[in-house]
Amino acid sequence: FNATGNGIGDVEVTARYQFNDGGVDRPFYIGSLRLKSRTGEGPFDVQYSQASSLATGLLQETLPTGSGFYGVQPGLTVIYPSDPAVFFGSVNYLWNIKRDVNKNIGGAEIGNVDPGDVFTFNFGMGLALNERASFSLGYEHSRIGKDKFNFTEAPAATATQLGTLLLGYSYRLSDKTTVNLSLGAGLTEATPDVQLTLRVPMTF
Repeated sequence: FNATGNGIGDVEVTARYQFNDGGVDRPFYIGSLRLKSRTGEGPFDVQYSQASSLATGLLQETLPTGSGFYGVQPGLTVIYPSDPAVFFGSVNYLWNIKRDVNKNIGGAEIGNVDPGDVFTFNFGMGLALNERASFSLGYEHSRIGKDKFNFTEAPAATATQLGTLLLGYSYRLSDKTTVNLSLGAGLTEATPDVQLTLRVPMTF
């Protein structure tokens, strides 16, 4: 079977604050706070149809573009310059806020849903190749907690471990624009095998 989905995702905003003036052989400490909305179409908002060939008997007609839940994520990042390399690491915790879905899907009444929270840490090293280009190598690991339905853990609920090896390349086009290309290779069973991400951050 095939299913596709498109549209706006979950709009989010992040604030960061640098706590100290670091430097060569002195670490920088940066705090962050991310707020995530649920503007995207969540998994309980899409249409389902019966599919007798599936164990669940249900099939999504379209794929969701959002998680369906608000989220709050505080975090702390440490950056340690040691010329020509820069070592980095961070920890953060995503609190997915429970909500009352109050829907009937495939004959099942979905009431209060509390998705598992996510604890993530990563570490790695960046190496400058020249004044404009740099290369990075890192590892990221996330633990997703068990989901709860109507204040009770689902019988088959399990915590999920996501481990990803990260390779990155960055090129500074100008003082205000950078191109970042990253490749993620999944190291645990639940992690996507390959993730390729292209970003172009711009400073105003």
